[in-house]
Amino acid sequence: MRDNKLWKRLWSSPLITSNANVMIAWRFLVVMLLFSVTRLLFYVFNRHLFVDMTPGHLGELMVQGLRFDLAGALYINILNIALQSIPLRIRYHTIYQSVTKWIFFITNGVAIMVNLIDIAYFPFTLHRTDWSFFTEFGNNNNLLSILGAGCLQYWYLVFIFIFFMVVLVKSYGKAEPSKLTKKPVLFYPVTLAVLLLVIGLSVAGIRGGFTRTTRPITLADAGTKANNPAELGIVLNTPFSMLRTINAKVLEEKHDYSDNEVESIYSPVHKNITDEKFQKKNVVILILESFARENVGSMNRYLENGTYKGYTPFLDSLISVSHSYYDAFANGRKSIEAMPSVLASVPSLYQPFAISRYASNHMKGLAALLKDEGYQTAFFHGAPNGSMGFDAMSRLLGYDAYYGMTEYGNNADFDGFWGIKDEEFLQYFANKMGSFRQPFLTTVFTLSSHHPFHVPEKYQHVFPEGKIPLHKCIRYSDYALRRFFKTASQQPWYKNTIFIITADHSLPAVVHNEYKNGLGDFAIPIIFFTPDHSLPPVQDTRVMQQLNVMPTLLDYLHYPKPYFAFGADMLDKKGAPFVVNDDGGVMQYMEGDYMLRFDGKNPIGLYRFREDVMLSNNLLNKEPDIASRMTVKIKAILQQYNNRLIRNQMVAR
Repeated sequence: MRDNKLWKRLWSSPLITSNANVMIAWRFLVVMLLFSVTRLLFYVFNRHLFVDMTPGHLGELMVQGLRFDLAGALYINILNIALQSIPLRIRYHTIYQSVTKWIFFITNGVAIMVNLIDIAYFPFTLHRTDWSFFTEFGNNNNLLSILGAGCLQYWYLVFIFIFFMVVLVKSYGKAEPSKLTKKPVLFYPVTLAVLLLVIGLSVAGIRGGFTRTTRPITLADAGTKANNPAELGIVLNTPFSMLRTINAKVLEEKHDYSDNEVESIYSPVHKNITDEKFQKKNVVILILESFARENVGSMNRYLENGTYKGYTPFLDSLISVSHSYYDAFANGRKSIEAMPSVLASVPSLYQPFAISRYASNHMKGLAALLKDEGYQTAFFHGAPNGSMGFDAMSRLLGYDAYYGMTEYGNNADFDGFWGIKDEEFLQYFANKMGSFRQPFLTTVFTLSSHHPFHVPEKYQHVFPEGKIPLHKCIRYSDYALRRFFKTASQQPWYKNTIFIITADHSLPAVVHNEYKNGLGDFAIPIIFFTPDHSLPPVQDTRVMQQLNVMPTLLDYLHYPKPYFAFGADMLDKKGAPFVVNDDGGVMQYMEGDYMLRFDGKNPIGLYRFREDVMLSNNLLNKEPDIASRMTVKIKAILQQYNNRLIRNQMVAR
């Protein structure tokens, strides 16, 4: 009885009932609490899907889910919060309060309802329901009858929903005018200041943080602690998943060929049957920020009448002793598109794969495959942890550990913009690998050669300027790379290692006309270097792409099992290397000396890109046989891509 009276006295306190801002915060906390309870119920009712779950790991996922609850609850309540926070006295009017109350009940009621529905629906999809549900089932006339049948089958969820709604109603409370309303001189400045504070906090909550490197969190960011894609369902909530994917492009299944026909034309399943002994060499992959091929002198000897030197003297020296690809291309234009392309052989067609609903598909990237063979795996990126969602994506791709700015532990080396400077972070990377158990797979993603192209003060007068600001920064990052290899070469693991060097993407800020076209926008270096010379130095002029890195590496290691990859094995002399990328919705498909542009339905251009570098001579009508053959291949690739992503068939069976 005493506790009940205490509760009533607290609830009737003027601190609560007379302060609209306190009431907003209170109601929001109740919503957050209900979101957390539904997450716990989600696990309880679906625990058979998480057989390896431990209490500690469940707690980890529950805590991580609060970040997504915050964003989801803000998406749902942003209108109500805005209406309740406006610096006008009308917000205390009875009718106004009644309207905002019903907005609160309806929006949060729907949010709770879809969360509960997903408890029942998740086992059928292993995905949190997103906006594509309405695309898939929007035309079903019997949707209401299906929902009704579901209510009967899962009657206990209906009772839970009713209980949650009672909690919302009972805890709503009432905000009454405060003394400030009678003092306009104080009321308007104070309420305006509160509104600005609420806006700032709401933006930070939706983005997932305050830092400049933080982008609005996506579904893929839920993978930071998840051990498998299904666990993303525990971290996420359905309102967030739906609202975050409203404008996301939804792939549609393609049926240009039957399933058997398309497999005969192009298959992403690599059988990889070999009698060779699997060689457990260390693998080090360096993804260099914005290292466009145009900047690499040794790959552009023909530029400027043969006088072009470029801005990468160390990389040039490394290329001379490496298996290097001179016609290599990125599969995307953004940093977040590089990780799945290079490390899982999954391109970003139509939209960045890393932030699409399909990022949580079950797949086995390079790290997952090699981890099964006893490799220790780690991903390095010098930006603040959480930046670009790299930590979450690395986890989804199978990496055991992530080393970012937090693990580096010395903010004195922060460049003031993006993270730890390349020179210092690459030294950290080289030395850290000395503590790893062999064999290991490590990947580092550099950052200094990113806008605003900041060069450390001590090197301002060391590296000369180029034709654009990027060039000086490229010189610095190339020097950082030189120092990395010097340190690495002194490590005991060095000679038993294969190094793969590539860029995340090219840059549109090119100088030479030869790169100012749909191919130059994707042109990058790809280099395989083995200190023991097991891969002899080769200047390979076949077309190459980021997607081919994983299959080529696995062949080099004599990986003995089937695997899934959209790319091709460049060491397989029987295959026909190709490149595919998305140029603003137009697919570019390269094979041999030709490049086909395909609008999704029909070919719109065919070019001999090696001799026609400006892509000015369209051969579509002049060489119809080649255009037809290449059209068949790109259609098959797109069909495999769409259908396998939609069906969640991204592992070798």
